[in-house]
Amino acid sequence: MKKTLVTGGAGFIGSHLVNALVKRGNNIIILDNFSTGRPQNLDHVKEKIQIIECDLSQPGKWQDLFENVNYVFHLAALADIVPSIENPDSYYQSNVNGTFNVLEACRKYQVKKIVYSASSSCYGIPDEYPTKETAEIRPQYPYALTKNLGEQLIMHW
Repeated sequence: MKKTLVTGGAGFIGSHLVNALVKRGNNIIILDNFSTGRPQNLDHVKEKIQIIECDLSQPGKWQDLFENVNYVFHLAALADIVPSIENPDSYYQSNVNGTFNVLEACRKYQVKKIVYSASSSCYGIPDEYPTKETAEIRPQYPYALTKNLGEQLIMHW
């Protein structure tokens, strides 16, 4: 049985991913601070998963849960444009420091596969739709910048 860890697993996208992973028989650990995700999104699978409430922006005992993990899906992030302009510090803490701490746990426990949930907002207002991944990166607000910094961290680890 594959041991899989999902950050942000109680969010909209994360809970749907967890549903698919449960159907595949994965042993699933979810890390979430419930700032945007909701525990009730997981009520129908709560007997089949382990849910840990924690703050990924702060190193902690949660990092030890990466031991013997096969796959990490890193979806946890603060999202939205206007709040990121109003409170860029919390977005940096969550999206950049949180990603750094997840990567450090992956490195410590030698996790082989990580999937990062990026954002098309990194491209700013695109010149063409659909936007190609080769388009110029033009983050225009703190949320987009923090997601791009997360991508850069992933690529450099």
